[in-house]
Amino acid sequence: MTLDLGTARGVDARAIGKPGERTFQLRVVGATEEAAALWLEKQQLQALSLAFSQVLAQTGGEDTPATDLAFFPDPPDADVHVGRMAVGYDPADKTVVIQAYDLTSDEDGAPDILMRITSVDVAQLSTRLKEMIAGGRPTCPLCGVPLDSSGHTCIRSNGHSEQPVPRDRMEDDDSEAQR
Repeated sequence: MTLDLGTARGVDARAIGKPGERTFQLRVVGATEEAAALWLEKQQLQALSLAFSQVLAQTGGEDTPATDLAFFPDPPDADVHVGRMAVGYDPADKTVVIQAYDLTSDEDGAPDILMRITSVDVAQLSTRLKEMIAGGRPTCPLCGVPLDSSGHTCIRSNGHSEQPVPRDRMEDDDSEAQR
């Protein structure tokens, strides 16, 4: 069954934990005060940020300073671990429409969460998402593996990896070396 939040009265995002061990939560309070917590992976957060940036670029909007959600009920009416999302723009009411599907949802089923976010809220949320993504661990410029405080053994700098290299990456390296 779909929880239709209508046009969100408030929306924000937060990262819980320290870099490398963070979980991400999108918190939404709907038009009728119903609330949903959407748990996302970092890659999903990056995709959502990109979608918001594209909408803002197409509609002439700009990122604006993010604000925190003043009140969010605990527990929320819905707590969804997002498996997939659909994002669109409705020019009729100038809102971004988001459909979120739980990890366990049927592939062809209705979304678990349906919401609309105003352009102003999208601009603020876009800023917040970019800050959260940038607040993570830096990546190695040579191999792209996230760096952590315990050090990094980079296979591209004549080091030895403590983790096996996937076969497809080895084949890519071999084909580049032959050129």
